[in-house]
Amino acid sequence: MKLTSLNIFGLGSSAAPTLGLDIGSHSIKLVELTGSEGSRTVRRIGMARLPRGVISEGMIKEPEFLIDTLKLLLNNLDPRIKRASVSIAGYSVIVKRITVPYATEREIEDNLAIEAENYVPFEIDEVYLDFHIIPTSIPSTENSSEIFLVVAKKEIVDGYASVLQSVGLIPSVVDVDTFALGNAFECVYGVEDDAAAIIDIGSTKACCTVMYRGQSLFTRDMPIGGTQLTDAIQENVGIESVEAERVKISGSSDQAIAYEVAMICNEYCGMWADEFKKALLFYNDNTSFEQQVKKVFLCGGASRMKGLDEKFRRYIKGLEVSIFNPFMGMSLDKHITKEYIAEVSPQFAIALGLALRTA
Repeated sequence: MKLTSLNIFGLGSSAAPTLGLDIGSHSIKLVELTGSEGSRTVRRIGMARLPRGVISEGMIKEPEFLIDTLKLLLNNLDPRIKRASVSIAGYSVIVKRITVPYATEREIEDNLAIEAENYVPFEIDEVYLDFHIIPTSIPSTENSSEIFLVVAKKEIVDGYASVLQSVGLIPSVVDVDTFALGNAFECVYGVEDDAAAIIDIGSTKACCTVMYRGQSLFTRDMPIGGTQLTDAIQENVGIESVEAERVKISGSSDQAIAYEVAMICNEYCGMWADEFKKALLFYNDNTSFEQQVKKVFLCGGASRMKGLDEKFRRYIKGLEVSIFNPFMGMSLDKHITKEYIAEVSPQFAIALGLALRTA
């Protein structure tokens, strides 16, 4: 599947594997794969925590701390692959579905900067541009195409590239979180006839993509995340942040605390579901009946919260809701246990999608 990427630093035509690095505001996730389609093995997988403030709204605020943390992770895991794929999201990237008056990929490429000026709130020379042509069942004229326009500020992309180079990696692909999710989903489920929404709920944001027959038809970033819930538990229950994070995921043996945490979780899960329902309503109102979402898959750190899928089912009627395991069907290196994968797999969907990229 060819998805949009800002393949700014890659060689383009080679098919060298890349190391998947999901650098988020809460942690760095790393995935290294071996093998090929149908027989992939997870050779290395691991995570390193980041304190708040190192990355904020997609921008690297403390590059030296990030570099030191990434060095430690690489030293611990010792991956063989040196080409790396990273992704961006939120305020650092714009993904917009637009119609352009060009029929061929070459025409779109030649005129992309002109078209982008109508949608980009920055100077064109300050951003990187890319696009992906969207197949559609709706008839179009011979002289137009529907595309995803992808825009990223150069200072953001260059900042991530500089960090990778500082730790001895080759920055090969800069992707978008939602498209990395789509890659991971197709790797597990193949080309599905039913449209599915994959929602990654991270620490400070969530991203959603709708996949239909091997194509990403819709993307949306949402201002929700697990840190909101952790902070609410900490403030309302009167416990430390580390303990608030623990009871959010695993619950508490103290019945009074367990009850209060459950009430807070239900409130925030309802808010999260409402944000998703708004995005889903917008998508369904602008697509054909056959492309409307039938299934929902949850992933990201917040998806580890006990019963999140059941809570979403209560708020989103008529849709199948389940937790997404991006490593389903893959072999594991002898040093990786099934128990570890079962515990952490939903957090690694984006990292896996990046590790599937070649450059």
